[in-house]
Amino acid sequence: MYIEFSHYDISTNENEFKNLIKDTLRFNVDCVSVLPQYIRSAKTILSTTTPIYCPVDYPLGIFDTNSKVSFIESCIKNGANGIEVVCPSYFLCNRKYDKFREDIKQIVALCSEKNVEVRYFLEYRVYKYELLYKIAQILFSLGVDTILPSTGYLLDDINDNVLAAGLINKKVPKINIVCNGNVWLEQQVNMIKKAKLYGIRVNSLNALELLHKD
Repeated sequence: MYIEFSHYDISTNENEFKNLIKDTLRFNVDCVSVLPQYIRSAKTILSTTTPIYCPVDYPLGIFDTNSKVSFIESCIKNGANGIEVVCPSYFLCNRKYDKFREDIKQIVALCSEKNVEVRYFLEYRVYKYELLYKIAQILFSLGVDTILPSTGYLLDDINDNVLAAGLINKKVPKINIVCNGNVWLEQQVNMIKKAKLYGIRVNSLNALELLHKD
C-alpha cells in the first residue's frame, strides 16, 4: 500500500512548512502533495526519489482549460513531479462530457510531454455515484490511472472515503484509488489495512505514526 502525505494549510508559514516536511522524512512516504507556493521548498528537503505533487484548480474545479494548462506549466517549471486536478464542476454538473474529455486530453498530453504524472480529485460527497462511475471510466479511458475520492478540503470521514473508493473500484476495477479521508484513530488505521487499498493519503504526522505503528 502506498502511503502519501499532503499539506494544504494556507496558514502555515515557510519555517513551519519546512519543519513539517523534514518530519515526514522518517516515515519514507511514497509522495508528498503541497500547494504550488511550496514546491521549491519541498524539493530542497526531500530526496529526488520522493515525488512532489501539486493540486490544480483546488478545491472547487472552476478554472477553464487554458487557465489550468498555464498553471500546470508553472508548477512543472517549479519542480512538480505530479499534477492533481480537481474535476471541472461546471462540465460535470451540466453533463458536458465532450468538453470534459477535451479538458482531460489537453492536460494529459501536456503532462505526458513533460514526463509528469496526472491524477484527478473527485468529490464523492457532491456527485451521485452514477456520475462518479462515469467520471472514473472517462478518466481511465484517457490515460489517468490514479484518482482520489475527494479533495480533502473539508473534514472527511475515512470510513465514507474508503466505502466510496470500493464502490468506484467495483465499476472501474483497473483504476488506482488513493483514499484520503481524515485519520485520527488506531481503529481507523486497522480498518484501512484490512481494506487492502491501493494507497492512503494522510495530512498529519499523527496519522503517519499510526500507519507505521507495528
